[in-house]
This record gives sequence, structure tokens and C-alpha cells, in this order.
Amino acid sequence: MSPLVPPRPDLSLIAIVGYSFLAFVIGVVLTPLFVKALKHFKLGKQLRAEAVDGGDVSVFLSLHKSKAGTPTMGGLLIWGSILLTVLISRALSLFGTVDHSLLQRGQVYIPLAILVMLGVLGALDDYLNILSTDSVKLSESIKPIKRILMAGILFVAVGAYYFSYGFSDPSIGSTLQKSLLVMTCVVLLLFLGTLFDLGGKKLNATLSRLLIGTGKKAGLNAIPKLLFLISIGLFAALWFYFRLDYQTINVPFGPLIGLPETLTLGWLYIPFFIFVLIATANAVNVTDGLDGLAGGLLILAFSAFGVLAFMQGLFVLAGFCGVIIGSIAAFLWYNVPPALFFMGDTGSLALGGTLAVISFMIDQVLLLPIIGFIFVMETCSVLLQLASKRLRNGKKIFRSAPIHHHFEALGWGESKVTMRFWIIGMFMALMGVIVGLNG
Repeated sequence: MSPLVPPRPDLSLIAIVGYSFLAFVIGVVLTPLFVKALKHFKLGKQLRAEAVDGGDVSVFLSLHKSKAGTPTMGGLLIWGSILLTVLISRALSLFGTVDHSLLQRGQVYIPLAILVMLGVLGALDDYLNILSTDSVKLSESIKPIKRILMAGILFVAVGAYYFSYGFSDPSIGSTLQKSLLVMTCVVLLLFLGTLFDLGGKKLNATLSRLLIGTGKKAGLNAIPKLLFLISIGLFAALWFYFRLDYQTINVPFGPLIGLPETLTLGWLYIPFFIFVLIATANAVNVTDGLDGLAGGLLILAFSAFGVLAFMQGLFVLAGFCGVIIGSIAAFLWYNVPPALFFMGDTGSLALGGTLAVISFMIDQVLLLPIIGFIFVMETCSVLLQLASKRLRNGKKIFRSAPIHHHFEALGWGESKVTMRFWIIGMFMALMGVIVGLNG
């Protein structure tokens, strides 16, 4: 068991199943209304106009042109259901209905914070991509973006102080007072941003050029998006390094392969953490290309890490994994072919990043390539395609990348690719659990 994450309070298996089922019910009940809202506001998927290597996308378009306009940003409902379930558990705890809620600082605060932050970043990217065909709305979008940035800066500043000193400094007041202070600051900042619209036209134009891509590069520009991801990863890495004193990683069966049982990274733990978080978030994002594919694989991955957390005595963290599984299952209920709506970056980035954080919390980060084998395979197929085209005068290894599109082009069909990848993912998740429990 990871000795640095508090193992208490206990949460029964019945409570874990109950919270998971609650998240599933919330997602299933809210989906029709949510999809109706997506259609009302015309938040439909824009098919990519350029391949990941900057080349032709004729193979992809021939396979998926019928999906253009399908509602996206379904990830909002996924992490929204997770957040709502956690808050309901907190309310039940305050009223004495249950002994313990899911909102526990030692095990849930940081993965929940990363889930929401990456979800907001992904939602911004999705929304800008949708607006790419409307130049007027695209130019107007810079105003709410400024408010989101201001709110994000305040959240990180207050959150850093809250985590570092808020629980040990009695002069700040009770937990309720601290929470109200944070909420008041955020509301005030949003109000001032709306009232005064800080910055003039020149600032708006500069931010628009820096942040918003157009044409084939629609959405959030690559460099600002990467910087935001690094900032979020740094926030989490510093929390692990300084608050939890994480500096080592567990090596499953290390002595059997000539390695120590644990590797001491020291300060290198911080860049390693950031790399894994960004890589995992983007790997899930790359995999999210077929109806139900990423959703099913995420359920398997979170199930595996949930089992490992439970066996380590981290019952609240296991319950949080269960809530994530329930929320994804509700999404998957409507996302199986033909998909009613898509996850979008707001789902894939948020869930991928959270998966990475949980792997660090239970000190099983080296199991990520096993449990998330399909995510690794998908990402490697893109990298190999890029390298091949650059080094072999445009020659491709795959008909289309990521590799799930290659198998589609071979005539497998979308459902067959999805089901076979699920089978592989199921086997690898099981292998990861076995290694984690015995290594």
C-alpha cells in the first residue's frame, strides 16, 4: 500500500456500489435533456480537415462523413455527473445520512480538481472548434475566455494556499468559512470581468491570435493548449511532491528483472509526473475516435485501478473510481453505435488526466502502459505514422492513423474494431491487476 495517502475513512463495498449506481442514474436521466440542449445550441462535431501528420484525411472522411454535426462535449455530462455525485455524498454526510462522503482531502480532492480543470480546458477547445465556421462568434468568444482564464488563475492561487495552509492555520476559520471565501472570490472575479470587460480591443485581438486557431487548425492553438496542460500538471505534481512527499515510484517485480523495488527520482518526480499526465490525457484523446471505444476502455482502466486502490485500503479513492465508472457507463449507454453524442476533448482529456493521477496516488504508475495498453498502442501508431512520412518521403505505415481507423479501412467495421479493442483492453486490465497485486 502507498504509505503516503491516508487510508481512512473506511467506505463499505455497498457504499461504493451505491455511489457508482447513483452516478449512473444521474447520467442516464440527464442525458436526454443534455443532448437536447447541445442540439439547441448547435454544438455539433466538426470533422477534422487535416490529419495528425498534416496530410490528407480522405480515408477518415470516407468512413465518418455521416457523423458530421453529431452533438459533442458529452464529457461535460460525464464529469458533471461525477461532481454532482460527490457533492450529493457530501450533503448526505452533513445531514448524517451516511458516515463518510466521497469528498475527502486525502484521497479525492486532487483527482477531482484535475478532472474539473482538464474538463474546462477540453470544453474550451471543443467550443472553439465548433465555432470555427462562424467568424463573428469566434471573435466574440475571447471575452468569456478572458473570464475563464481569470477564474482559473484565482482558483489555482487560492487552491494552492488552501492546500498548503488552510487546514493547519486556525486564524483562517472553519472549513465552511474557507469554502465560502473561495466561492465569493470566484463569483466576484467573474462579476468584475463581466461588468468591466477588462482589456480593450487590442488585448482582445492579441489574445485571439495567440489562443484561437482557425481553418485546418481550428480550436485552441497547440502551444497555449500545451502550456495549460503543463500548468495543470505542475499544480498536481507540486502537490504530490511537497504535500505528499512523493519522490519514488514502485517497480512491479523489480528485483526479478534486476531493478530495485522502488526507484527514487527526487525532484525529477515533478517533470515525470507532468509528462505522464499529459501523455495519458492525450492518449485517451487520440483513442476517442470510434463510437464507444474510449468509453469502454476507460471503464476497464478505472475498474482495474479501483480494485488496486480497494486492496490497498484506499476505500474512498476506490469509491471515486466507481463513481467515474458509473458516469462513463451512463455516457456509454448512449454512445454505442450509432452514438447519440460524442465525448469530446472535455471528456477525454479530463478522464485521461484523472486516470494518470490515480495511478500515482496508488503508486502504480508503471502499470499504466499495461492497463492502458490500447491507449499506448493508439498513440504509438500516430507517432510511427508521423515518423514514417517524414523519414520515408511521405510513405505511410497505416492506411490511416490512429490505428483504429486503419482497421476500419481494412473493412473490419466500426463495431468490430471497438469490440476487439475492448477484448484486448479487458485482458490487459486483468493483467495489470494481477501484476499490481503480486508485484
